[in-house]
Amino acid sequence: MNRGVRKWRPRRLPLQRMALPLLRRWLDEPGSLTRRIRHKCSGCFYVEVLGERWGAPFLDEARRLGLRHKNWVWLREVLLCCDDSAWVYGRSVIPGQTLRGHLRGLQQLGQQPLGSVLFKRHPVSRGKIEIARLAADDGLYRQVVQSTAVAPGCWARRSVFHVAEHPLLVTEVFLPALAARAAGGESF
Repeated sequence: MNRGVRKWRPRRLPLQRMALPLLRRWLDEPGSLTRRIRHKCSGCFYVEVLGERWGAPFLDEARRLGLRHKNWVWLREVLLCCDDSAWVYGRSVIPGQTLRGHLRGLQQLGQQPLGSVLFKRHPVSRGKIEIARLAADDGLYRQVVQSTAVAPGCWARRSVFHVAEHPLLVTEVFLPALAARAAGGESF
């Protein structure tokens, strides 16, 4: 079943108290997560593209974007990496109507991070950030585990961006390498 995550919550609810305090800073990051990773990564930052394709969104993604579940969207899945470690799994869900005009280029990003393209070239507004812990029966968890080693219980966040008034949903899953680094502290 293609359910996605069922328990998304506003980022400031008490649920977040269960997250590691230093990881909360990452969950609450209001700006570009790509920029923050580049700043904190002492080595080589890169994007590993896992896949880009037309497909059906998870039910919760479709609802969040105000789409019908069977509407096809452009799906982009990547890993944001530092040195040889994947820190964040990213999933972008872009409705077809968003990919018109000057935004068509979002289908040909290659190894460019979506965040750096969005924040540099277009007027962007971000909706509220929601957070969730992934469970083993969540579609998103099953999608992530196909690409990297991750255990249930890792944290994710998502928000809808409006680019020139066209929506797209970005979900970021914080992977064990980032959580371990956050647990180590050192102004991370």
